[in-house]
Amino acid sequence: MRNLLEATIADVREAAQYDSALLVSPTHVLAAAQAPHVATVAGYPTGRHHSLIKASEARLAVQSGAAEVWVAVDALLGDATALLTDLITVREACPQPVALGLIVPSSEHAAAAARAAAQAGFDKLIYATQEHLAEVETQIAREPAGVLPALVWPTA
Repeated sequence: MRNLLEATIADVREAAQYDSALLVSPTHVLAAAQAPHVATVAGYPTGRHHSLIKASEARLAVQSGAAEVWVAVDALLGDATALLTDLITVREACPQPVALGLIVPSSEHAAAAARAAAQAGFDKLIYATQEHLAEVETQIAREPAGVLPALVWPTA
């Protein structure tokens, strides 16, 4: 997947003609609609948006042509119930077959966020680096909860 979050709309339109999978900002989803697979983000980059704002952002992106939405959560949010509510709100706004991914925060709450994503019906986990993925999956592996498929944030 080609990361075009910081790209101009002209660059997104051009890439949509040649690339099979694009990650674009929510405002560029329509411009990327020609690509076979379009992913975008909601609540990015801080994750501190209200749950309904994230859900609305995700829903609008899907209605504009996104097949996948990666959701950012507040890395400092230590309240498991609030986190689960946040993720369920987005899932309810974007039912299957829309693929949802959780951008796993780089914090001590990463494993809890990954578990909440599985409970909320998310499809994958997105990690900043390979090392971050290994660290969190080691924590999760000690528990009986299922582990979602994972990938590392695309750099280009």
